[in-house]
Amino acid sequence: MKSKLTVITAITFGLLVGAAVSVAAQGEEPEASSVAYATGRSGEIAEVVQPTQGRAADGHRQWRGLRFVDIPLEFSDARLSGLLTISSNGAGEDFPDGFANLEPRTYRIVNEDGGWAGSGERMLAVRRGEPRPLINQETMVLFGEGDYVGLVAYVHIELANEEPELEAVILDIEMAPLPEPIASEEPPDITQPRRPAPDSVGPTVLEPSGTIDDIRREAAAPTE
Repeated sequence: MKSKLTVITAITFGLLVGAAVSVAAQGEEPEASSVAYATGRSGEIAEVVQPTQGRAADGHRQWRGLRFVDIPLEFSDARLSGLLTISSNGAGEDFPDGFANLEPRTYRIVNEDGGWAGSGERMLAVRRGEPRPLINQETMVLFGEGDYVGLVAYVHIELANEEPELEAVILDIEMAPLPEPIASEEPPDITQPRRPAPDSVGPTVLEPSGTIDDIRREAAAPTE
């Protein structure tokens, strides 16, 4: 499985600069003095709890309570291997030529030595007729439990490629608090239209069920 290192240093994507990267072999503990980078893969979901679905007053699609239970994960750093459960709410918008979904999610990974819990988002944007989604990615920021207390893991899943790519970085670091919201003294002067142009991303209701790979394939399939 091809892998590319993707790390978010703040809230947006970037590269973790000025540190040596150590790729640990399966089941081995990485060197404490290096950044622990790992790749992984997922297995079949044991159970899917279907969400409630509906439309908001503005017409946007909404779903609440989607849950994927006990997804087997196998990482090159064994600390992140285990069973993953995902809880997800979401909202989506249909466009003339596709659709886009944004899902805030919570996560828990459990294994024999401890676990990980945290939150993140999945973003999906599909243009009708394209062989692959424009973007189909998921990110998690997880905090260690049990033997992993004091550790923070950043996990990135790239779902738009032929095979899902799972990457992670584990850091022995205390997570800094969020900064204060950036406030504007005056409303910005928005000159461009608020809604997307007709040829932007656009529609079809995605039924979020099945394995991680199933979700990717369903999102990528051309719609009628």
